Formats: sequence, structure tokens, C-alpha cells
Amino acid sequence: GKMRRRLAALAPFVRSGVEYVASTASTSTPVRCRAFTSSFTSVDECLKSLVNHEKSGVPRGAGTNTDAGFDLGRMHRLLYDFGDPHTGYNTIHISGTKGKGTTVSVLASVLRAAGLKVGTYKSPHVYTVAERIRTSGGNNDESGALLGVLNKLGSLIEGAQQRECGQLSYFEVLTALAFTYFKHVEVDIAIVEVGLGGSRDATNVLRPENLEAAVITHIGEEHLDALGGSIETIVEAKAGIAHKGRPVFYAPNVDDRVSTLLASALDAQGANDIRNIRAESRLIGYATEGSTTLQELDIDVWLDDKPEFRLSNVRVPLIGPHQRENINTCLRLLCWLRANGRLNVSVDDIRVGLETTHSPGNFEVFTRPEGSILIADGAHTNGSAKVLIQTLNELYPNRKFIFVVAMADDKDHCGFLRELYAAKPVSVYCTQINVAGGTLRTTRANVLASAHDSSSSEPEPIIDSVFDTALSNALERAEEDGAIVVVTGSLYTFTALQKALF
Repeated sequence: GKMRRRLAALAPFVRSGVEYVASTASTSTPVRCRAFTSSFTSVDECLKSLVNHEKSGVPRGAGTNTDAGFDLGRMHRLLYDFGDPHTGYNTIHISGTKGKGTTVSVLASVLRAAGLKVGTYKSPHVYTVAERIRTSGGNNDESGALLGVLNKLGSLIEGAQQRECGQLSYFEVLTALAFTYFKHVEVDIAIVEVGLGGSRDATNVLRPENLEAAVITHIGEEHLDALGGSIETIVEAKAGIAHKGRPVFYAPNVDDRVSTLLASALDAQGANDIRNIRAESRLIGYATEGSTTLQELDIDVWLDDKPEFRLSNVRVPLIGPHQRENINTCLRLLCWLRANGRLNVSVDDIRVGLETTHSPGNFEVFTRPEGSILIADGAHTNGSAKVLIQTLNELYPNRKFIFVVAMADDKDHCGFLRELYAAKPVSVYCTQINVAGGTLRTTRANVLASAHDSSSSEPEPIIDSVFDTALSNALERAEEDGAIVVVTGSLYTFTALQKALF
């Protein structure tokens, strides 16, 4: 009604570097999934009857090496039913708290530039479930092909569900589907992102003999209940993807204690902790190319303290200092793969891959022709909120900001808002969204606003439980004050934003 017209009047926004295309997750012809009794038009619909912890929340201790942890035996049995497809190609396995998705995207982009067929498995998705399982770059939707493979697996899933007394989860079946699909299309390598933790994650069934390397990105305090309640148990879970004798690379951590704990955990597992490669990405400045905002970087990589290669003026469509850290981690792994003859990746491939990387959910910039700006970022931890503010100040010094915030119920709302208020915003709108397509993990707008410490910072949060109206009001206020609107708090804000703006 009136609010929708107000949003329409504030459009059109152009998403940075990407022409928006409406979801094509459904195929035109329903595909029968034999695990159920009806015909379906999407992978999500076919699997919706399974236990979905993304919607309902992860049980306490589910990611720990205890009796409360997820049963990996269930995953091994399901993959055995499918013919152990994950043994048919080599893999790179990625865990961590922040930066996993970007690391997958950068590595995949570079390896595709080198001519390899790369499978990527990421979670959660930002716009459609097709983002999770891909074997080609760009925004190509492979939902139809996925449905075809899922259809062939239907009777096996049904039998496994009976054997497991109905305990198979959405993520387990989706992970097994990804591994099977990768084998079906004959990928050269698969890059697999952990869903939760590492040790007991459904992805942690990859064989050491197929593992090119494990990568552990920045570690912070998230999913505390599910991962044992302390930074020590979180580190233990993240390190659980490493294998004896196999290479592992990890990103630097702000807290040196975390790095010490991680190094100790990896040593205890006998992993090959690669430390003789160093990478540095230095910011030259920011540039705009069409609707895309780019970091211009000079890059140096050293092997055994000797210069290995240099790249000058690399124009990367990833924004912020944290992305330079993610790029450095990727460069170290790529240098190791080159130096050890594991993969044929040239320096030119690295440049092309970096310059064509796209990572949905990470500081996406939407602009209008007259220059007003809307930013969406999937930050949802205290650490990622701090990085978001650093990025805003780096890219838009001396600008005012208005935040539209919605969060899941298992996050540190107080700490997150505290980081946002450090930017001295004009306004903060607290609203609410569906999480993973449902409301079980939704934080109500008034509950989120109540987490703000009004004694330490102003202004008071504005409570608006309807996302579209919160966004509309924020955009109108931004026009008055010349401010930039920043939508954040969850990756799922992108789904709400997509519906509101397009």
C-alpha cells in the first residue's frame, strides 16, 4: 500500500557490480522427489520436511566432541548409501567464524580463472538455495540440475530416513547432495565451507587423502551454546577439520590467545601448519567502475622469506580491511599449491580471479542515479560489527550513517549494538525479519532495542517491527540528513531487502 509506494519512490537502487535478477530457483516442470509423495519445483520444497536447525536453532553442545554433538556416523552412512561421492575429487575445507564465504569465493574465482571446474558449497544462502551448491562462476542457477540429482537419490534418502528414525537433517541431506552433484558433473576440486564449528559438522567427512588443505579463518565468539560455551571449545571445534600430515592455513586473530590455542590444537592433531608463506595486500585507494566499488591493492607474496611474486594495482570488488586479510590467507594457500605442484595456477590467474570475485552478503552497495547510497552487510557478531564500522569509515570518511538492524535470537544483541553506536549514527532502527524462512529464531524489534545501553550512547533506537517500514523511514531520514543507510545484523536481512527494493 502506501509504504510500498514510498519505497518505490526511493528506488531504483542498483546493486554494486551485479544486475539484479529475480530468483529462478524453481524449474518450469515439477520434478518428482521419490523420497516424498508429491512433485516439487525446488530443492528447498523437496527437503522442507527434514529437521532444519537453521530455522529452529542448533541444540546446545551440538558442535562439540561430546555425547551432545551431532552424530557424524549418520552422515557417513548416508554418503555410503550414495556411493561415497566425496572421495571422487580433491577438496579444500574451510572453517572459522568470519570470512569463510569470502574465502570460498576468492579461491573458487582464482581456480576457475586457471581453467579448473570448481564446486563450491556454502551456507547459509543469501538470496536462493542455489547459491550453496555451484560448479560455475557468476550467478548461474543450477537448481534444475540439482533437482535431477536429488530425484535420483530420493528412494535412498527415504530408506536412510527410516534407518535413522527420522533424524536426518536438512543440512546433512543438502551436504550429501552437494558432494553427489560435484561427482555427477565431474569437478576438478570442491571447496567446502563448514556449516557450524567443524569437528561435528556434516561436512567433516572429507577424507585426508583427498584434502588439499584446510583453511581456518578468523575465530570469534559465536554459537557459544552449540560449541561448548568458551573460546577454548570454539577453537577446538574449528580446528577439528585439520588432519594429521595435511596442510592447514589459518588467518591472524585479533586476540593472540586465540592464535596460541589454535596452534596448540593443530599441533596436537599433527596437522602440517604452513608458516613459511607470507602475503601482504596494501590498500592504494578505492575506485568506482560502473556501479561497482573496488579496492585497489598492491600485493606481495614471500616464500621462505624470499619474494615469490608481486601484483600491482589489483582492482578487487571486495571492500574493507578484513577482506584484505581474507585475500592474504587465500594467497598463502594458492602460493603453496603452486610451489608444491598441486595445481597449475599462474600469477595472471590470481589477478583475474581476484578481480572477478563476488561474495554475496558482504558489504553490498546499492546506489541511485542521483548518488544516494544504501549498504547491506551480513555482519552479526561483535567482531564483524567492529569491522563493518572500520570499513564504513575507510570508504566513507566524514559521512553520517543510519542503521537498520535485525538479528537472530542467538546473537549478542547488546555487544552488536554497542559496536554500531561507536559510529555515532544519526538513527538506529531496530526491526525484525524471518530467519531461514521462519520466525522461531527471530528477535522481536522491541527485544532487540531493549539491548541498547541508553546510558552510554544516543540516540534511542527507533522500534519498527515491520522491516519495510523501518527501511522506508530510514531512507527518508537519510535524504533529509545526507546520510548513508546501512542494513545489517544478519545475512537474512538480504532476503528482506530483496523483497523491499525489487
